Amino acid sequence: GNSPDPLDLMEKYGVDALRVSLLMIAPQGLDILFSEERIEQGRNFMNKLWNSARFILMNIDSNIENFTSIPNPKDLDDTDLWILSRLNSTIQSVNHSYESYKMNDAVKIVYDFVYSDFCDWYIELSKTRFYGKDEKDRKTALNVSVYCMQTILKLLHPYTPYITEELWANFSDSKNSMLITETWPKSEHKMINSNIESNLELVKKTISAIRNIRAEMNIPMGKEIDIIVKSSKQDSEIFKSLKPYIVRLGKVEDITIDSNAVKPEQSASIVIDDNEI
Repeated sequence: GNSPDPLDLMEKYGVDALRVSLLMIAPQGLDILFSEERIEQGRNFMNKLWNSARFILMNIDSNIENFTSIPNPKDLDDTDLWILSRLNSTIQSVNHSYESYKMNDAVKIVYDFVYSDFCDWYIELSKTRFYGKDEKDRKTALNVSVYCMQTILKLLHPYTPYITEELWANFSDSKNSMLITETWPKSEHKMINSNIESNLELVKKTISAIRNIRAEMNIPMGKEIDIIVKSSKQDSEIFKSLKPYIVRLGKVEDITIDSNAVKPEQSASIVIDDNEI
C-alpha cells in the first residue's frame, strides 16, 4: 500500500507521460524519489509537443509532402542554421547516452531540445516568417519546422510511442508509413556550427534580459520600448544581423547598436557578456 498504482497514474496522466516522467527521474543505479508532481512534468511535455505539432500543421495550407524534404542550405537564415545545428548536436548526444546505457540522460537531452530550443525559441523566432508575405522564406521556415518535428518524433518514439505514432500520421509524406518502421536519425556533423549556436545564444540572452527588465520595472509587454546596445566590436555584427528578432520578441520600438554608446540618464541596464543593454 506504499506504492502508487501505475494503472491509476496512466489513467490520470497518460501512458507516454508516465513513461517519460519515470525515465527522467530515474538516474542510473539510484532509487527513484517519486512524486506525482514530477509526473505532471511529463504530461506538460506531451502537451507541449502536441500543441507545437498542431501549430505547425495549422500553418501548412497545402500537402505535407511539399515540406518534408531536407531544407536547401542556400535558403536558410541564421535561426534555421541554429536549430539544425542544435538538432544534430542533440542526436549525437542521445546516441552517446544510449551507448553508455544512460536512458534518463537520453530522455533529458531530447526534453531540453524540444521544450526550450525548438518550442520556446525556434517556433517563436519563426512566427513572423510563418505569417509573412515572403512565400519562399515562409516555406523555408515551415520546411525546417517539419524536418525538425519528424526527427523529434523519431527520437521520442522509443519511450512515447503512442503520441509520436499519432503525430507521425500527419507529418509523414506517406500515409501508409508507420513511425516504428522508420530508420533512426543520423547526425550530420557538417550541420553542427558552434559559431551560429554562440551567436543565437547571445540573442536569446538579450531577449530574456529585456523581458526581465520589463518585469522588474513593471513595464507592460504591450508597451514598446527603446533599446541601446553598447556592443563589443566582435558582437556588433551579430546584433545587427539578428536585430529583427530582438525587436519583435523584446517588443522594441527602436534599437540602437553602437560600440561607443553612452548610457542615458534614468535608464535600466544589464550586462550580457561584453555588451551593455
